[in-house]
Amino acid sequence: MTSTARPTAPDGLAFRRLVPGLLRAGWDVLQRGGWRLLVVYALSQVIPLALVSPLIHWMFTQALASAGAHAVTSEAITGMLASGISVTWLAGLCVVALLAVSLQLSVLVVAVDQVRRGAGLRPRILGAKLLSLMRRLTRPGFLPLGMYLFLVVPMTQAGYFSVLTHSIAIPNFVSGELLKSTQGTLVYASFLLVAGTAALRYSLAVPLFAVYGVPGGKAMRLSRRATARTFPALLAAGGTAAAALLAGAALVVLTILPTLAADLVYPRAAAGVAALALGAAQITGVAIAGSLVLFVAGMLLELVDRSMPRLGLDGQSGEQIAEPVAALAPPVTRSRRKVTAALVAGAAVVPALILGLINIPVMEGLRDVPRSLVLGHRGFSGGGVENTISGLRAAAAAGTDLVEMDVMQTADGGFVAMHDASLARLAARSEAVADLTLSELTSITVRDQFGHADSIPSLRDYVLAAREAGQPLLIELKLHGGETGDYVERLVAELESLNALEQNIYHSLSLEKAEELKRLRPGLYVGLTLAVAGVASPETTADFIVVEEASYTPAVRESAWADGKEVYVWTVNGADAIRSMLRDNVDGIITDHPDMALADRSSMGPGEPMSSKLYDAVMRFVVIF
Repeated sequence: MTSTARPTAPDGLAFRRLVPGLLRAGWDVLQRGGWRLLVVYALSQVIPLALVSPLIHWMFTQALASAGAHAVTSEAITGMLASGISVTWLAGLCVVALLAVSLQLSVLVVAVDQVRRGAGLRPRILGAKLLSLMRRLTRPGFLPLGMYLFLVVPMTQAGYFSVLTHSIAIPNFVSGELLKSTQGTLVYASFLLVAGTAALRYSLAVPLFAVYGVPGGKAMRLSRRATARTFPALLAAGGTAAAALLAGAALVVLTILPTLAADLVYPRAAAGVAALALGAAQITGVAIAGSLVLFVAGMLLELVDRSMPRLGLDGQSGEQIAEPVAALAPPVTRSRRKVTAALVAGAAVVPALILGLINIPVMEGLRDVPRSLVLGHRGFSGGGVENTISGLRAAAAAGTDLVEMDVMQTADGGFVAMHDASLARLAARSEAVADLTLSELTSITVRDQFGHADSIPSLRDYVLAAREAGQPLLIELKLHGGETGDYVERLVAELESLNALEQNIYHSLSLEKAEELKRLRPGLYVGLTLAVAGVASPETTADFIVVEEASYTPAVRESAWADGKEVYVWTVNGADAIRSMLRDNVDGIITDHPDMALADRSSMGPGEPMSSKLYDAVMRFVVIF
């Protein structure tokens, strides 16, 4: 009996040689391209930020206006999707963004390829290649690759290569809900694994498209073929991103040290020192991010070159395939490299000083004491199950200003404290809240991922427990779709019977319910919750808006304040995010970690060391990832 031996990888694609080869290729690119490539990277960020971002914003406002809206809400999104003119504007916006992101990364890859070939970064050559790329980007075959760059790559938290995609990610309120159960955690982890695998398997498509002229769809198929056996090596080499993370951590430490010294020796100069240090960190952060992108591009091009025989492109010529890679140009001398480095460092000082001067009022403004209210999200999960009396008491014990909780209507018209329409996550039962009576629901035990257990409380019991604890509530009118027509009226009547209506405040994702409550009782403090927000504060009779963290922007905040409305943000759980919201003085922070937010709030103010303020500024304004 004979057996067929499994084909072995070419010597250059063997794991033990491929990984060091890819790392050398990335390092060679940085050495040979140096500051010139970093300038190309910086321009690739500045130009879209200055030209494309305002164009996208304008197109989006036109889409809103065509639907009769001026701000993003769930109702505005529904209206836009129902308007042919709005859909046309949105489609055009997506095309502009997709083309801009694709062109941005393709230009970077072409620039890196020019350096590897020893051709330098001549503007005339880059300009010609840019025009060629723009023509090919408009062909239908490019669409799969464009969608990959615009959606798949950013979803793996790798959208840092473009200012247009760095904020594209799974919203925190979605990932946060998934991570609250074992099943949800598995779903989230599986999604990230699939997206990450796809991002790596198709990672060679951009070099194949941009450098070798292969059409987008075919480039993705060839990339999948090339990475079938080199995937482990590519994954190992891609671990170099950890070096960028270490560089980022070192940058934070080195940025803070001078200000820390000023805090100790001469506090009056600390704000100026911090401002200049922040300016230098902003420039350095761009350099670190750019170096990582260029390093990865060099590795991908090296892998493409080594994979040519396997892809059937070796030795081919013609319109789609570029000339063979020439021998790398000899490296520049050490003395010349030192002179160049000195000149570049000197040139970098100017923008760092300019940014430093701009940052002085920013750092001075951080002396203010935050006035933000801290709200426990569904209580305090550190001490009890969400929306239960134990979670409420834990939040009150932590000292929260208010507790945010959810109220749902039962099958017999009663009310319980509950967020999910289904009992699956907290009670491992298939029933829905809308199908069970008040007595049935309050007899059910719920459990969370931390091991806490409690029973589902009626609204009456929850409100009375809050009164006993001296804890004001932010009550969300949560809908499951099966409410009675007089849902709001019944809720008002029950709270009035408990003498608790005016002692608490309210909000809802439903514009209709929020405004109905405001119409029935004009004196109540009612908010509109926005799962998606943007552009400006919406027109509503509500007194405040509750914005999801991923949708929060200074523009929305300033628009709301200009309209006389307060701004609450949910669900803010990251340590840096909590501090950022406190620094912004938003009116309310809804968080699963009220203890952390309260501790941070109490530590901020005039007596706080400037180095602590600088840390927050660095984490906010220095973009590496």
